[in-house]
Amino acid sequence: MNKTSYKFAKNAVRILLLGLFFILLYFYFDKEFMMKAIQQMVVHPIIILTVLGMYFLSFFLKGIAWKLYLNANVRLSSCLIGLFYSLLFNHLFPLKVGDGLRVMVMNQREKQVSVEQSFHSVFVLRVMDTLLLMILVGIGLPFFPLSLEMPALFSIGLFICFLLAGGFILRYVPSVFLSRQVSMLKNALSGGRGLVVISLIFLSWVLEGAILFGVAVISLEPLSMGAAIWVNSVTIIGQLFQFAPGGLGTYESVMSYTLLSAGIPLGKGLSMAILSHGLKFVFSFVVGGIVIAVSPVSLKNVKRWSGMKG
Repeated sequence: MNKTSYKFAKNAVRILLLGLFFILLYFYFDKEFMMKAIQQMVVHPIIILTVLGMYFLSFFLKGIAWKLYLNANVRLSSCLIGLFYSLLFNHLFPLKVGDGLRVMVMNQREKQVSVEQSFHSVFVLRVMDTLLLMILVGIGLPFFPLSLEMPALFSIGLFICFLLAGGFILRYVPSVFLSRQVSMLKNALSGGRGLVVISLIFLSWVLEGAILFGVAVISLEPLSMGAAIWVNSVTIIGQLFQFAPGGLGTYESVMSYTLLSAGIPLGKGLSMAILSHGLKFVFSFVVGGIVIAVSPVSLKNVKRWSGMKG
């Protein structure tokens, strides 16, 4: 697969998922269920605050993992600020541009960390995110009746896309660059520190499932925490095809069909996906506003750094 074909295939999947969202919205959106769920959220603020607290904790663990991975006496606050800048701008722009900000915010706040070191750490931790999410998805597959249903096609399709992405990287990224990154990776993950980093990232993705679980509890839908973690993991993998700010449309399409495999009808699943995604948007804007106030960067730098997603 050449570079043009790869881009065409990825854009085709993006358009397909976005189109699927509008189809779901037109044929399956349950307005009555949505309104009841929103009313329940208003009268159960403790549940909402609890799951958002667990969501924050998931980023806190990612921040610790990043700090340990860099192993350069960086401040945990710098790691969290970089993560939350990335989260905010990924929810503001159509494509994922936050990683460029994450790289440069770390370099700006921690002068001892070079741009290459920062980039490498973000790149590797993103790869680890993907692999660990795939492990979570694999763990859950035996417990859900996927067979040849649509959710199975989504999972299989996403897995194939990952394989294609890996092949693309191996073919088009310079071998000298890759060998240098692999060398840095081996050094960073050697010994017990590597196991701790992997464990923290894995646990962070487990905690992120709390958002969907909380929505299910409020909506009185029978979704276990394990199922919520699995559904969230499949959904986040689908965000590789983000086409709108925060993955709007893509997120809801994948989560709705994945919830279907967990026994939640499409109409209710779509509402749950919209509500859980809405909570993540609110969280990203709140913490994003806080980090902008605590550690502001110029608009000129934001524009330049956000263009470094490649």
